[in-house]
Amino acid sequence: MSLSDVSSRSIVVIVLLLLTIAAFVVHGYHVGVEDQDVYLSAIRKNLDPSKYPFNADFFTEQMKGSLFVPAVAATARVLHSVQWALLVWQAASIFLILLGCWKLTEACFESNGARWASVILVTIMLTMPIAGTALYPVDQYLHPRAPASVGVLFALVASLHKQWVHATAWLTFAALMHPLMAVYGISLAIFMAWPLYRWEAAPLGAAWLILPLHLWQQPSEAWREAALARPYYFPLQWTWYEWLGMAAPVLLMWWFGRIARRHEMATLQRLSGRLMGFAIFQFVVGAWMTFPPASQQLAALQPMRWLHIFYFVFLVIAGGLAGHFLLRRRVWLWLLVFLPMTAGMFYMQRQLFLHSDHVEWPRHQRKNPWANAFTWARKNTPETAVFAIVPNYMDLYAEEGYGFRALAQRSLLAEDEKDPGAATVFPDLAPEWRRQVAAQRGIEHFSYEQFHQLNRDYNVTWTVLPATAQVPLECPYRNSAAQVCRID
Repeated sequence: MSLSDVSSRSIVVIVLLLLTIAAFVVHGYHVGVEDQDVYLSAIRKNLDPSKYPFNADFFTEQMKGSLFVPAVAATARVLHSVQWALLVWQAASIFLILLGCWKLTEACFESNGARWASVILVTIMLTMPIAGTALYPVDQYLHPRAPASVGVLFALVASLHKQWVHATAWLTFAALMHPLMAVYGISLAIFMAWPLYRWEAAPLGAAWLILPLHLWQQPSEAWREAALARPYYFPLQWTWYEWLGMAAPVLLMWWFGRIARRHEMATLQRLSGRLMGFAIFQFVVGAWMTFPPASQQLAALQPMRWLHIFYFVFLVIAGGLAGHFLLRRRVWLWLLVFLPMTAGMFYMQRQLFLHSDHVEWPRHQRKNPWANAFTWARKNTPETAVFAIVPNYMDLYAEEGYGFRALAQRSLLAEDEKDPGAATVFPDLAPEWRRQVAAQRGIEHFSYEQFHQLNRDYNVTWTVLPATAQVPLECPYRNSAAQVCRID
């Protein structure tokens, strides 16, 4: 390797590190929000099995097929801090995702301008909503999809170079982080490897092999109720613009393939063509799994989330083509294109977390009132305490998706936000989920007797309610949005 090659690679690493920092600045960083209520609770349970003595199945069952939780927990033991472990994993995941995108552009584009335009576009659009899937390319918090995406992207690069051993190793890593997302990476790798005339048979056979047999059971009414809390499972419930968010990138990918063929960009043409086949196949499988009533229980596998990896590669190609044909060396045009996009994404994140700090560093005092109420509960209630809460509490004013279990580190009756996910994937949990959610409906207006019924049925001793709720309980903590109350 020449000195110039070393210098060039060093520059790439430095710029990617700067773009990783930029990603935090633009998209923010949060702890304990949305799906991290599940994963962070599981990490803490891994570190201390005595935590969450009640209802832990709602967040531990989903983790049994993944090494993500024990890996992050092991990092937390080394760093003596869960929060620092989360931040290190998030930063490393973003950096490696951008590096994987750079490697992909190296295979598809010759000019550095096209490559950097591609990676910059990905950096800016990391929190772009993906059609109707309720996904971003990368979340504003650590999610196992992020390290799994690293594995899938590097596997795709290896597939382009026909390095099948490397591709298999990276897909194995992705599967260890997030088995479901790795399935789509495996499907895409098969499309990259398989002869054109055998596209249909091989991925379909692979799909049959990975379908859990227990999901073929006749769904119960409790399962159906849990599934209704997840409309993104069912494409027929998507809005028109969510359908457009799926169809438009696929049609643009067809156009990208034509551009690549016209300009003799062989690798890009091959990648675009295989992505088109992948998209059509995955849509057909997703429709088969979610459209007919007889197979709708398979919707728990979220088959439309193939769009996650498709969007990643779509952004890489779109950015590269823009850099190659449009932006080139026109600095003013780079600024004109990318600065408004960056400002728009930053503004969107600030609106989503209007009552929270944009970046939540480890040991930082949180601004969000609900997060502060959950933190108070952690510091001032017994570890064996069982809490009740408004079932759809993440939708309340100023709540902004902060998870009670993740921040309070206390047991909680089943809720209507994240627990339906476990109830749909593990149908045996659905009846208990339904009973516990029904027991808490209207809790903001409960009488003294209704609260004590919760205590008798589930040993509930505390509750977190909106500050506006008028209840016959002693509430030792209250702020502008939430209150923590004791059930004697």
